[in-house]
Amino acid sequence: MRQQFTALAATFLLAPASVLAQDVATPDTSAKAEAVAMTRAIEAARGQIDGGVLEAEIETEDGALIYEIDMVKGSDVYEVTVDAQSGEVISQSEEQLTGFLSGLFQKGELRAAGQSGDSLMQALTELEATDGTRIEELSLEEEDGRMVYEIELTDASGERELLIDAATGESLTDAG
Repeated sequence: MRQQFTALAATFLLAPASVLAQDVATPDTSAKAEAVAMTRAIEAARGQIDGGVLEAEIETEDGALIYEIDMVKGSDVYEVTVDAQSGEVISQSEEQLTGFLSGLFQKGELRAAGQSGDSLMQALTELEATDGTRIEELSLEEEDGRMVYEIELTDASGERELLIDAATGESLTDAG
């Protein structure tokens, strides 16, 4: 009997913590469905920083659904935060490429992101034109000597990943 009570008490004590952790880590699916498209958030960020996209993702921060977008202009990297409900820029800051960040973004990535603006936006717009497709995250990476954007999205078939050539915007094979 004591073991059952202990297990029951642990469940009640830990359940709120797991729900809270889940809320912070992953945005609510219904809230994401009402969010502006990734392309709109990137366009808002590009309106502030006329540069290329290194990474972008939708996430929950302090209870608010936001897009966090890392942009590059020349050799400078900026983080732009966009409200996912309104599409308005909330903040921007220049990131110092020292220590950890200097190893995270290589010169080839900075150059490729700076040159990929229009081709990336066209590819993302085409993806989002399909009913029910939501881009969750994108990141610029080098794969087999070629700079590509890895795109994580949700569509009618579920969650999947695909690659887009950073130079041409050409959709490559599914990464998943």
